[in-house]
Amino acid sequence: MKPQIPPSRDIRDGSVPTAAAPLLSAVGFWCGVFLLVAAAHGPACLLHAQTAAASGEDIPRLAQQADADLHGGKPADAAAIYRAILATAPDNIAARSNLGLAYYLQGRYSQASEEFHTVLEHSPELWNIVALCGLAEAQSGQDADAIRHLTTAFERVSEPSLRMAAGTQLYSLLVGTGDLERAAQVVAKLQQLDPTNVDVLYAAHQVYSLLADRAFQSMAQVAPDSARMYELQGDELAQVRDIPAAIIAYRHAIALNPHLSGVHFALGEALSASRSQAEQGQAEGEYREALADDPQDERADCRLGAIEMKQAQMPAAIRHFQDALRLQPGDPEANKDLGIALTVSGSIQQAVVYLSRAVQADPFDESAYYRLSLAERSAGDMQAAKNAMAEFMRIKKKKDDLARNYRNVMNAAAPSARRSAPASAASPNGP
Repeated sequence: MKPQIPPSRDIRDGSVPTAAAPLLSAVGFWCGVFLLVAAAHGPACLLHAQTAAASGEDIPRLAQQADADLHGGKPADAAAIYRAILATAPDNIAARSNLGLAYYLQGRYSQASEEFHTVLEHSPELWNIVALCGLAEAQSGQDADAIRHLTTAFERVSEPSLRMAAGTQLYSLLVGTGDLERAAQVVAKLQQLDPTNVDVLYAAHQVYSLLADRAFQSMAQVAPDSARMYELQGDELAQVRDIPAAIIAYRHAIALNPHLSGVHFALGEALSASRSQAEQGQAEGEYREALADDPQDERADCRLGAIEMKQAQMPAAIRHFQDALRLQPGDPEANKDLGIALTVSGSIQQAVVYLSRAVQADPFDESAYYRLSLAERSAGDMQAAKNAMAEFMRIKKKKDDLARNYRNVMNAAAPSARRSAPASAASPNGP
């Protein structure tokens, strides 16, 4: 019987050796896997491997030495020993798995994938090996095979860092092949795995933006003069804060289809954001049109409630907010606005309930924390009021810092933009 390495020493089961940990934690989101491996390779291990090849009894000792080299950042030395072990025991799956990892750590991705393939021929359900095989294939340009293996591994691997590595590489490959729908599904699962990972959040923004661009281009091809196309143009213009143009686009859409779903609400939003008081005054009519077209439009109920609250019509405002919450109980805006209206009406305890729901639904809304703090203070709970105010200050500082960084970037870019502007742009009369 050929001696075998104990299973706890290999990478086939539900764990990855510590030698792989830097590999996994250093996965670059867009560039695949980056490796930081020590470059020291001594000759001693090569000599041990060569002299031990004829003796199967030395395999456990050699495997221990190879594991130490692999964990110690000497994958080339480890690979030499694993090859010697396989020369004596070619069916040693543990040694072949670890040889694949040693090749991977050296950047020898094609050889790594070959070893992993051999392992999977014998044991196709070693999900960690499936993941590493996919990662190696991705690095060696075998995209189709990599996508197949990474898709399987991403669903099956339990170790969080390896699953994240498989998912991020799979996302990159899918975007590269234009399969944005599947890429979006992968990103959604990555967000569940690590909700605060900024690279994952950026990827979500990227893929959803690409999907939106694709939809815009498709609509421009199939229905360039449709009401939906004008509505979509209005949405795009509103996003870049070109409110006058957005209003024009929405009105074009309404002229073509007065009952187009969503368009009256969108126009109401644009009118509310206008600098013209006359146009702001027209927003209420659009929200009422939106609610007439769709009585289930809880956003329109919220907007009408906010308008009535500004006009000090608190009972009407409260009714609209309550209607909105019947349709969408978890809406943070409806909960916050109802809480504000109840505070103004003197129903403090009820206000605390709805404002608490608002901050739970949207923990990044600093204004909800501010309103909750005021309500808690009015209710006599000073410690709760203090805690809510502390959250308000913390979130406000973060948002202020973000706004300041944005302004700094824009100010730094302004001189460059002026320098690159054509001469005719500097003078309306030309040169």
